Amino acid sequence: MSATHGPGHVIVVGGGPVGLSAALLLSRAGIRCTVLERDAEPSTHPKARGVRPRTMELFTAWGLADELIAHALPAEADRFIYCDSLTGAEIARSPESDGRNADVSPVGPCRVAQDTVHRVLLRAVSDLPGVNVRAGESVVGVEQDGDRVVVRTAAGLSVTGDYVIAADGVGSTVRRLLQVDLDGDPVLGYGQSIYWLGDLSPWVADRPCIQFHTGQRTGHAANIATVDGRDRWVTMIMRPPGVDRPTPPTPQEAAAVIAEAVGADVGPQILDIATWRISAQVARTWRVGRVFLAGDAAHSFPPTGGFGMNTGVQDVHNLVWKLAQVLRGGAGDALLDTYGVERIEVARSNAAWSVANGRRFREIGTAIAADDRARLAQLLEDQRSHVDATDQDLAFGYPSGALAPGVDQPGAPLRVAVTGHRFPHTDVLIEGETHSSITGLGDGFTLMAADLTRWSEVGTLRPLIDLAACPAEVLGRAAVALVRPDGIVGWLGGPDASIHDLRVAVDHILGRSA
Repeated sequence: MSATHGPGHVIVVGGGPVGLSAALLLSRAGIRCTVLERDAEPSTHPKARGVRPRTMELFTAWGLADELIAHALPAEADRFIYCDSLTGAEIARSPESDGRNADVSPVGPCRVAQDTVHRVLLRAVSDLPGVNVRAGESVVGVEQDGDRVVVRTAAGLSVTGDYVIAADGVGSTVRRLLQVDLDGDPVLGYGQSIYWLGDLSPWVADRPCIQFHTGQRTGHAANIATVDGRDRWVTMIMRPPGVDRPTPPTPQEAAAVIAEAVGADVGPQILDIATWRISAQVARTWRVGRVFLAGDAAHSFPPTGGFGMNTGVQDVHNLVWKLAQVLRGGAGDALLDTYGVERIEVARSNAAWSVANGRRFREIGTAIAADDRARLAQLLEDQRSHVDATDQDLAFGYPSGALAPGVDQPGAPLRVAVTGHRFPHTDVLIEGETHSSITGLGDGFTLMAADLTRWSEVGTLRPLIDLAACPAEVLGRAAVALVRPDGIVGWLGGPDASIHDLRVAVDHILGRSA
């Protein structure tokens, strides 16, 4: 770890996709970090199996997209198939995506397993300057004062930093040590996933999908999900909430569940069996002094939506640029308070959306069991918004936070710049070269204007702010937009906006206002 790699030192607790994304961003910002990961080796269990477009936009900007796409399922797999078993009658399919995402994002969703995302991120950060990943370090203590944080591990390691990002999962030790409470439903049920190897090609080769939902009419409901499109599979059973956590099935019982769902004995090689609690909870506060919660440490969602990892990666994308500004002395401490202000409501929305998706799955199962074709057709049409979650994924917004008052912009945020929302997808010109407004900007602020001639003085604010020319239509009735390092519109200026107004807006966003 280089002692000369920029100002400050951030300790990241948890070396999963969220923690590693934080480490990558910290290195890009020139901030040293130490990642403390409890497990000596990364988990091989696939867990989640999808990267939503917004997270894929970030991975593209970070240079990770090509490797992830190489391991992904084909685009036509973005659907659910309902059947008695893989060998039995097919009952229904969810509607295919209608491609609404194409004109609002340069990338689409990527159906790739979380263990692959983890490996790609781990390789990406392993050689980055200023990043020190320590595996096999279980955190047991966090102590802080006004100037520093000290994190202690069970092995006796003591690490001192300026701030801590706790990305240590749904059972977060750091959250427990800080005594942060959670709001929401702690137990909606339990999931049991059987990870196995086998050949299902005779029944799935021409039916790519996210999941096969089987057994609704036989009373033995189970899901079969492909991990790699070839021979890696996860079979899941959902259990209702009860007093006790269900006992994991034995390998023999697991093989019987697979045989029932497939409709044939395929001789599965059982690799792993996991039991997990399904919950929908959000931490009441995401900041305690110099410690910040992120990812599953800050929120837990049902898996019916695939927003857990995705929301976590976007959490640290929101947080790290703010930490970097404060550590460089360019922002006040109040900027850090905007992290929770902005992200908590997004997490609550994603939790509610995921719960609704889970409820719909149960209703679909009930309609299939009752042979209620009319109800089934309506539920499947409603499921279109689950498969193609463009609005939930890309149209989120921050009503308050690190934002400056300016033009009150009406309109759809995916089409026109709206304060607190992601800047719309378009081509922009930066120093005469065409770039994507989503994946081609730098790590600082960007001032977007259709006419840059009035903004030549912005050069005096570099490297804080870059200039980009954009089409007038994406600005709506504004003349200029200040885009934050996380791609969010922080301020909209009108036709008479001046360099003075821009400076005031920057000071407001960074918490430097008088």
